Amino acid sequence: MAQSPKPISRSTLLQILLVLALCAGSLILLNLLGVFRPPPTESVLVFRVEATGGYANITLQAGKEVISKTTTVTTPWEKRVVVPRGEEVYLTASNPSQTGQLSCTILLEGRVWKRERTEAPKDGVACAGIVP
Repeated sequence: MAQSPKPISRSTLLQILLVLALCAGSLILLNLLGVFRPPPTESVLVFRVEATGGYANITLQAGKEVISKTTTVTTPWEKRVVVPRGEEVYLTASNPSQTGQLSCTILLEGRVWKRERTEAPKDGVACAGIVP
């Protein structure tokens, strides 16, 4: 004759339910933290140039945004660009007045990613990198 299975005790059932509740809670927390979301394929970059002379000569390459001929801009100058990850970007700036300070900055998702500064008589800076 076959024996009938033993009923599960109340304490064992509570332990199983507690483990299931902890697993469910962990999955919900991980989902809220974005662990299961795919990584973004684009990044927001902000390019900045500052010069004490009030203007600078720049070139820029960032995705579809290209300024290949040297262009004079008033400073502070800023440009926001959405760029695919893995893209090479650069910003160059020179100080035609050759006085004071000159800087270029690239912000990645709102944080300083690249920054270069110089003072006259040096008159050029470049910020570049591959978008992570």
